[in-house]
Amino acid sequence: MAGALGVATSAGCSASFGSPNSSTAKGRRDYDVVRVPDDYGTIQAGVDTATRGDLVLVASGIYPEEVTVSTPDVTVRGLDRNGVVLDGGFERRTAFDVTADGVALENMTARFYRRNGFHWAGVEGFRGSFLTAYTNGYYGIYAYDSRDGRFEHSYASGHPDAGFYLGRNRPYDAVITDVVAEHNAIGYSGTSTGGSLVVRDSVWRYNKVGVFPNTLDTLDPPQRGSRILNNQIYGNNDPDAPALPNYPLIGMGVLLWGGSDNVVAANRIRDHDNFGIVAHPHVVEPSGNEIRENQVGDSGQADLALGQPAGTGNEFRDNTFETSLPSAIETDANSGSDAVTDVFEALERQRQRGEFPVGEWRDQPTPGDQPAMPDPEAAPRPADRATSWASPRAQTDGFGIE
Repeated sequence: MAGALGVATSAGCSASFGSPNSSTAKGRRDYDVVRVPDDYGTIQAGVDTATRGDLVLVASGIYPEEVTVSTPDVTVRGLDRNGVVLDGGFERRTAFDVTADGVALENMTARFYRRNGFHWAGVEGFRGSFLTAYTNGYYGIYAYDSRDGRFEHSYASGHPDAGFYLGRNRPYDAVITDVVAEHNAIGYSGTSTGGSLVVRDSVWRYNKVGVFPNTLDTLDPPQRGSRILNNQIYGNNDPDAPALPNYPLIGMGVLLWGGSDNVVAANRIRDHDNFGIVAHPHVVEPSGNEIRENQVGDSGQADLALGQPAGTGNEFRDNTFETSLPSAIETDANSGSDAVTDVFEALERQRQRGEFPVGEWRDQPTPGDQPAMPDPEAAPRPADRATSWASPRAQTDGFGIE
C-alpha cells in the first residue's frame, strides 16, 4: 500500500487573501483579531468572544477541544496549518461543528476524533481552506444540508466514510477545488446533492472509491447535477482503507450510483481493479449523465461502464479508453451491461460472508506536512456566495457546460 504523501495539486493556490497590513477586508466593516492563546486560552473561548466579521487567530499548539461556532461571519484561522492541531484523543467527537452562516475555517489540522474533522450543518455560506483532516472516525471535511460554499487547498485521509462530503441539499451551489484525498473509504461523496456543484482540479487516490455522487435512500430527492472536471483519479483500490459495513465498494475511480444529469469531463483516470468510470443503479436508475473527454486506462473490469437497469440519456463520447461494458458504450449505452451488475453483486456477497476488506481507521498512515496558507495574518475574506461559489459559468468555464 502506498504511503501518504504531503503534496499539493497542480492547481496551485490561486485564492486572494488580501494585504498583510490591511485593517479591513474589502467591502466589510472593521474587524477585531482575537488571539489564542494570547487573549484567550482555548479556541472555544476565542470563538465565543468573537462577533460578526472577526478573525480568531490561533497560534501553534495541540488543542484537545471540540469547538462549536454559532456566530455568523467569523473566520477561525491557524497561524501554521501543520502546527495548529486539534486532537480528539480518540475520545472527542468532532473538532469543529459550525451552525452559523458565513463561517470560514482555515489553516489548521484535525485528527483522532471519533466523528468528524471539520463540519458545517444547515448553513448558507461556508469555506474550508488549507485544512488537514486525518484519522477521524467518520468524515474529514464535511458540509450537510448547506449551500454557497467552498472547500479548497485541503487534504483528508483515513476516514471510514468520505474525506470530503457535500450532501443532502438542493441546490448546493458549491465547489471543491485543489484538494487531495487518500486512504479513505471514499475520496469525495455527494449524497442526494442537487446542482450546481463542481468537483475539479484535485487528486483522488488510494481510497476504496475516488469520486462518488450517489443516491442512498428515498428520504431525499435523487442525486443530480454535479460536475466532475479535470481531476487526477488513480489507484482507488486500497484494501486497508477503513470503511463502513453498509456499502461494499472498491476499485472504482468515479461511481455515479443512482446519479443523474452529471457531467464527468476531462479527468485523467487510471489503475482501478474494477471500473474507471461507472454509472450504476441504486434506489433510482442513472440517467442523463454525460461522460466525455476523459483519459481512462488500466481498469480490471472496464474503463467505462454502465450497469443495469439504466435510465435514458446516458452519453459516453470522445473518451480515450481501452475497454468498456457494454462494448459499444460510445455508440449505444442505453441498455447497460449485466456484467457490470455482476461485479456489484459479487461485492455484496463478499460483505455478507464477512470477506470485504476493511482497515482500522485508527491505524491509517500519518500524512506529511501540507502546504500552508501564504499569509495567515491577512484580513479575513467573507465566506458568502460571492466569494465561495461565484456562479456555474465561472466554475465550468472552458468545459463547454452551460
